[in-house]
Amino acid sequence: MPHIKELTDLVSGLVTSVSGLKDVVESNTAAVEAYKEAAAKGFQIPILPSTDDEQKKEDLGIYAPYDLLEQGKRLTDIIAHPKYRISDAKRQELAKYFILLIKAGAMGDHRAKDVMRQQYGEISKGSIIDIGDPGNAFPLPEPLATEILAYAREMSVVLQKARMWNMTSDKQEFPVETGGASVNWGNETMEGGPTISEVELSAEELSSYATVKNTTLADSISDIVSWIAEVMANAAGLELDNQAFNGTGSPFAGLLANAGKSVTFEAGETSFDDISFDYLSQVLAQLPGKRKIGAEWFMSGEVFHYVRVLKDLNERPIFLDSVQAGDPTAAGQTGRILGYYWNEVTNMPTTSAASTPYIIFGNLMNFVLGRRLNTTALQVNPYAEWKKNRTLFKIYQRWGMKIALADNFVRVLTHHA
Repeated sequence: MPHIKELTDLVSGLVTSVSGLKDVVESNTAAVEAYKEAAAKGFQIPILPSTDDEQKKEDLGIYAPYDLLEQGKRLTDIIAHPKYRISDAKRQELAKYFILLIKAGAMGDHRAKDVMRQQYGEISKGSIIDIGDPGNAFPLPEPLATEILAYAREMSVVLQKARMWNMTSDKQEFPVETGGASVNWGNETMEGGPTISEVELSAEELSSYATVKNTTLADSISDIVSWIAEVMANAAGLELDNQAFNGTGSPFAGLLANAGKSVTFEAGETSFDDISFDYLSQVLAQLPGKRKIGAEWFMSGEVFHYVRVLKDLNERPIFLDSVQAGDPTAAGQTGRILGYYWNEVTNMPTTSAASTPYIIFGNLMNFVLGRRLNTTALQVNPYAEWKKNRTLFKIYQRWGMKIALADNFVRVLTHHA
């Protein structure tokens, strides 16, 4: 009968399965007994690593011989970077990126290059100007680009104080408020609103370079990650200041040449040290009350010396009185000039000449800075200076900038010859 046959097959299958299971158990039991016997004779029983442990070792191996605990450590140094502290997780992420960059771009490690491409993707062709080997250009992810930007801010006045917008296209317009809403008395309210204009930013290419000895790159002990990050960030930050204040229109128009208002020295006064209390007072008079809100002085350290020793009409040092009356720690600055904070800008003029603007007064929130997103890249050229055994690193970014409200800035300039 069919039911009896099915039952017979089931019983036979169970017998076979049990028999097979018995064989496995006996085999494992024999293996355990053999291990026990080996252990009794003094032989160490090997412990096989788990698949997860093997993967972790393999992942860490790609960064050898660099120590991830040491690379980027200077970036967390409060003395070196008093304004920004990177988290340890971000520091390690940045260190991994730079180590892969060094091994893939400078040392020609194909495995590192593969990992680099897997983790961060391919660079967009045509988006950057290649240097050296076109294959040695790698995208810098936006979270890491933001960390580099944080260190650039420590050197750049315009990055700290200007109004900054993120650009999602190469050309982009942003609104700028040029006037307030209308106000009326009486039982009839006139329709009104703030006066709005637009400023268009065009993203231009900015590159900063760092040249490193190959022996330094090979030194796994030195903190090469911090060094490269700091040098390139500082160079980019200072160049943004240079364009914001000294730009001649190629690629950007700066404040010294294009501020809306000016105070000019009298005839024969062509030196920076001809500055006086009266001229500084004239600068303040150029801006109506509300336009002075948030305004600050911008000048080079050499020029600040001339201002620091000035006296008012009663022979009182204008700077020392401001320090005593104000809060010297406010906004991280020290002292005020006629009640307004001052800033040292490294790239502003230091050498006297006729018809030369050299001091700016105004609120940098009226200056617009645009950062093009998702275009930051790092490139490596091990060939440009191979005779000197050096490797060239380049960070590529795209920035736009423009004076939004020129009449909210006053410049001081010497008289023409």
